[in-house]
Amino acid sequence: MTSISPLSNWNSAPSGASSATPNRTQAASPSSPSTPSSIVALSPESVNDSKPAALVKPPMVWESATRNKVSDAMTKSFSSYAFGGRFSGLGAAMLGQAKLGNYNFSQAMRQPPPSATPNVYAASGIAPGSLHGNGEDRVSLSITTKSGVEVKLSLDSQGDGLAVSMTTSGDLSDAEASALGELAKGFQDAIDGMGQSTPKIKLEGLMQFDQQQLASVKLHAEVKVRGEPESIQTLDFQADGAERKVSFSGVAGSLDLKVDASALNTLGSKEKQAKALGSYMKQFDQAASRGHGDAGLVAMLKDSFTALHSNTAAPQVATDSPETGKWRLAAEDKSILTGLADFSASVSQAVKFSNPMRSSEKDGFNYDVSQKTLQAGASQDERSVRQQQQSKLSASFHETLVPGVPLRLLDNTESQNYTYHQIEDTASSDAQVAYKDGKMVKASLRQEGNQSEHVMKYFLGKLESDKTTPGNYSVLRDLLPVLGPYKTGELGMTPEKKAEQRQQAMLTLSDDVLLQSYAGQSIGLWRTDVQPEENVAATA
Repeated sequence: MTSISPLSNWNSAPSGASSATPNRTQAASPSSPSTPSSIVALSPESVNDSKPAALVKPPMVWESATRNKVSDAMTKSFSSYAFGGRFSGLGAAMLGQAKLGNYNFSQAMRQPPPSATPNVYAASGIAPGSLHGNGEDRVSLSITTKSGVEVKLSLDSQGDGLAVSMTTSGDLSDAEASALGELAKGFQDAIDGMGQSTPKIKLEGLMQFDQQQLASVKLHAEVKVRGEPESIQTLDFQADGAERKVSFSGVAGSLDLKVDASALNTLGSKEKQAKALGSYMKQFDQAASRGHGDAGLVAMLKDSFTALHSNTAAPQVATDSPETGKWRLAAEDKSILTGLADFSASVSQAVKFSNPMRSSEKDGFNYDVSQKTLQAGASQDERSVRQQQQSKLSASFHETLVPGVPLRLLDNTESQNYTYHQIEDTASSDAQVAYKDGKMVKASLRQEGNQSEHVMKYFLGKLESDKTTPGNYSVLRDLLPVLGPYKTGELGMTPEKKAEQRQQAMLTLSDDVLLQSYAGQSIGLWRTDVQPEENVAATA
């Protein structure tokens, strides 16, 4: 009989291949390896036993004997085979070393394959350091300081090992090191978000980087999705003082978002930005509901949209410098702006063909939304400001004829009982003001929306109905009576009362200029009782 007891707790501290102390219960031999992998006790009966010995799990091989919180985190997280578990706590631990002045380090651990031979430690011949840059799952973070020092962090994981490293291109000041350390939680949150079964984009913490000390932050993550078939999902994030970008690609689809925060003079207060963000969150939800968009993908749009618009603020002192914008904008100018930085966002859901009997029918969801602000004119007194917002939804999906009963389309007519929907929606908002000789001569707001839903109903494979429902609205407002600085006002109204009324009007206008993709229905401007060629604009 042969009994084999693995040393699961042997040498818990990371060590080199030959740095372990032999167990005192095992006799040392000149030919024995310095690091035992197991204790083997042979009974008399085992001498003539021809059965193969059980496989032994050898001890972990480490790249460096250095022991710190990063090594501890690696030891704790290695037992997890999930991406999120493998990197649990590692990102935070690595950036936490920056506060301690440890900017350059490399560590890797590898589990040799089980073997019946005690000397598998040396027999594996695979150095842990070879894992760097070769993981199936990987994360990299690059941070550039205001002084030009580049800091790079990398994490790699595969089935039998884990590797991390951190390097700097120069010395860091205490303030820069502290700014790095402050990103520890944000970095870990971003890693954990990608590690979930349904990935999430968590960038709020990284977006709060200290812009006085750090110039830019870049993140790249790759996750291998184990399944049939296997696939890769990736996340790229980049942010500096003026531009922020996010790109995601995965099983559910793709997402791209860019925010241009270089024109600080167009930004509104935190309260105004919060109101605009809330409006867009509502519209994203409405688009997802109407187009049956993937919930996880739309959630990533909402999270990244909110994160990338954070850590932006209007300048405390209005100036004409190129850093803050082309012109010094008056309160009247800002009342026609959302207060958000310009952006473009697109979501594209992975196309599915769920009906084997009609290959032309697909399930998909594509949504685009953007804002662009233009500042023009020969001088401050001849300036013009224009802000345009747009959204477009294209979606198609199948629905069951019986609510609550799941739809299961097969290659037979008995299963062909459903409705097939095709959605095409657009919306736009165009607000502008213009000055001549320092006086406002033009102020207008135009908002438009168009919707179309094409529904085909099938019963036992036969088309029973084919209907298209259009809807549209158009609103054009002259804002000079509200914003014109030289308006005489009502007779008998005191200057204080005029100022109060004017302030309230501008506050109301700030709400009205927000893109209204679906609000037209609630305010009675949508027309759905006409054919597309008969669309009539409702003008207010």
